[in-house]
Amino acid sequence: MIYLAYDGSLNVDWVSRYGIRFAAHTAEKKLTLVHIQDNSVSPVQVVDKISKIEQECGAQGIELCRKILPLKKNVFQSLLDAIPHGRESFVVCGTRIRSRRQAFLSGTISEKLLESYKFNVMAVRVVQPGLLANPRKFLIPLAGHPRGFKSAWPFFKLFLPEAEKVYLLRVMKVSSFHPLHFSQHRMQELRKKGLKYLDAVMQDIKQECGAVGFQIDYRVVVSNDWSREILVHGSKLRTRMILLGASERTRLGRAVYADSLERVLCGTPCDMGIYRGI
Repeated sequence: MIYLAYDGSLNVDWVSRYGIRFAAHTAEKKLTLVHIQDNSVSPVQVVDKISKIEQECGAQGIELCRKILPLKKNVFQSLLDAIPHGRESFVVCGTRIRSRRQAFLSGTISEKLLESYKFNVMAVRVVQPGLLANPRKFLIPLAGHPRGFKSAWPFFKLFLPEAEKVYLLRVMKVSSFHPLHFSQHRMQELRKKGLKYLDAVMQDIKQECGAVGFQIDYRVVVSNDWSREILVHGSKLRTRMILLGASERTRLGRAVYADSLERVLCGTPCDMGIYRGI
């Protein structure tokens, strides 16, 4: 079941199209919109905006279920109480439109939802609203997690019917204290390791998808700055969406990761989805 965490902002109006797109690719053909009344947007305006989302749903044969709920302890806790926990729930939320000194994701309700481990979550930053949540061409950076593509699969399958091209990127990270020309042999070893990992991912994709109905390419790069490499490849390959997994590191590791993630969110040339499955 697809759930849209809706705050009444323009950004989440754009994000709602991803919720509609996902719902269209499920058997239920249903989108549940959850709005917590925190008075950040007037109730009249919220109802008017939701009515427009309902019209978009109707045009695509999607049933919209409204859940307009009173604020309890806080918005985050209210959302946790309103959305069923478990692997069958997919929550779509937005990153905020950045104002001065504010991060796109850090410190937001969307970040808390990603870190809750209560259901599958994708936080979306919309850069190109004109795409209408139909990117078709993806860059999927993979960090070398033992699960390979399996962590991305629950989300990617929601895009699958319309996917045309997918680029897999494995950045083999080296320490900033090491010169990148440290050893040709070491560089080759790292690339070989990265290619072996991506070859296994390709097998996972074929196993999940059967006959792959989209073009797929993969590349390995050795770098001390993975965030820069994602931005460079996203721009060079002219991808329309970057799908990036949320960190599963320790608390300290997540803090370092969050800084790099913010750089990607700030500089992304296309729409971007930060996902975490359970």
